[in-house]
Amino acid sequence: MVLVTLSVAADPVPVTTRKLDEIRFFPLRDAPATAISLNDTRISAQISGLLQSINVRVGDNVEKGGVLARLDCRDYELAVSGAQFAYEAGLAKEQFDSSQLSNAKTLLKKQSISAEEVDRRVSNTSISAAEVRRLKSALSAAKRSVEKCSITAPFKAVVIERIASLGDYVVQGSPVVRLLDQENIEVSAKVQEQDLKSLQNADDLKFVDRHSEFPLKLRTVLPLMESKIRSYEVRLSFTGETVPPGSAGRLRWKISDPHISTDLLVRRETLGIFIEHEGKAEFVPLELAREGQPAAINLDGSVNVIVDGRFVLKHGDDVKVVGP
Repeated sequence: MVLVTLSVAADPVPVTTRKLDEIRFFPLRDAPATAISLNDTRISAQISGLLQSINVRVGDNVEKGGVLARLDCRDYELAVSGAQFAYEAGLAKEQFDSSQLSNAKTLLKKQSISAEEVDRRVSNTSISAAEVRRLKSALSAAKRSVEKCSITAPFKAVVIERIASLGDYVVQGSPVVRLLDQENIEVSAKVQEQDLKSLQNADDLKFVDRHSEFPLKLRTVLPLMESKIRSYEVRLSFTGETVPPGSAGRLRWKISDPHISTDLLVRRETLGIFIEHEGKAEFVPLELAREGQPAAINLDGSVNVIVDGRFVLKHGDDVKVVGP
């Protein structure tokens, strides 16, 4: 008797699928961040004098050009008066020398004066003109000193410290008030080495505190890695509303490449996913996938990803899509 063995095809494996578009997502990353002011400035006296008044208190907001303090300016005002008188005297002498030169030129035509005398008057006129220019410069410097009697804010700021006190005698360079710039604010954040590329490619950057989110744009990455924690400092600018200097929060950004959940990954020779194509299971390896982490995926969003039944599959197995 001859025995005949019949080959029976294995039944298709029942699976469920979902479109990749429905399950892929764009992960969020974050890093500690702090808002910092670009100008934390000690405003100093530009001349010496007795501090006559301080017009601000700690916590006051000041506008650019606002008067912070005033020095006793009487000595400098007297210097302006003296420089003004000297300038006027110089002008009178210049006018006199110019008149003498004009007369000498008239007499020279009549040969009533020597050429040597004419040259002397030309020289006197030139010296007088130069002296007038010097005196005018001295007058301008004296007026500038009077302007420096008022100590003003170089930018819009908040007063965070009064360093000098009323009645102090301050010398040139003595700090009087400490200001913190309220307009030029940016964010400093520490970003891990492995997250740096995704940050540089991200479009949606935000500073997040306990209450709100504030949009940012990347300004620069400092080219120095902190070796202990393998991170880089990045600086970002606010694109709209800002937060007060010193505010602590998180820098948050969305990775621009689509990812798939770690739950859908299976390991064969490498990590990947199974998709269904024309009744067959196809294993698609994901080269950058890591155990326990969402994996970047670069497939068309219309592919059918096998969700249930994937663990028993091999590449090329027949599959039957059942209900969701």
